[in-house]
Amino acid sequence: MVPGSVDDKIADALHPPLPPEARSGPHAIDDRLGTTNQNPFGMTLWDLWKEDFRTHDRELFSQGFWAIALHRFGNWRMGIRNRFLRIPFSIVYKILYKFVEWTCGISLNYPVRVGRRVRIWHHSGMILGARSIGNDVHIRQNTTFGVARRGDHRSLKPIIQDRVDIGAGVVIAGAITIGHDSVIGANAVVLKDIPPYSLAVGIPAKVVKTFAPMPAAEPAPAIEPEPSPAPTEVTTS
Repeated sequence: MVPGSVDDKIADALHPPLPPEARSGPHAIDDRLGTTNQNPFGMTLWDLWKEDFRTHDRELFSQGFWAIALHRFGNWRMGIRNRFLRIPFSIVYKILYKFVEWTCGISLNYPVRVGRRVRIWHHSGMILGARSIGNDVHIRQNTTFGVARRGDHRSLKPIIQDRVDIGAGVVIAGAITIGHDSVIGANAVVLKDIPPYSLAVGIPAKVVKTFAPMPAAEPAPAIEPEPSPAPTEVTTS
């Protein structure tokens, strides 16, 4: 028996593993990851590329844009049902994946479900092995998403919900959920669920502040038109 690493022991202490039969819902073990097209529904590959280009301030040589664009292509090819027709696209994807990984320092493999308008700021040292990343998420350099310990199933990874802002140097590990509209401070190590509208910082990360949700805008009161004056009769002598 090979003893676990120090990292594994720390993860076990802070985030004890659950047996597979105890997992359900969005963190249930899934052996079908990466077998289908996970791009946002209802948008073509070209539409997604144009939106991602605008999200990255129309900077063609933004490393984050190239990582996202390749990720969209990797998922698009999975929509080709004929396996033999898909082979040349898969070869192109694997070559470009390594090229982006080497030149941009960003690893974002296609089985990760990525929402719309995700912005990757800066580059380098980024291992974005989440289970899913929601809409309007911001991710900065030197971030790591993945399993909490060696030997965990590849689907036991974090779910990043919509509008999460992730600082530089953050580690998010394990089958946990980062609630929507939250902020993860720089260099935090997150091993447990973070509720929505939270600011989490530290090692291990703790919630230090809860943001008030933005109130829904009240509809403007209807303006009733003023009654028009009664017509006057004009008499001529």
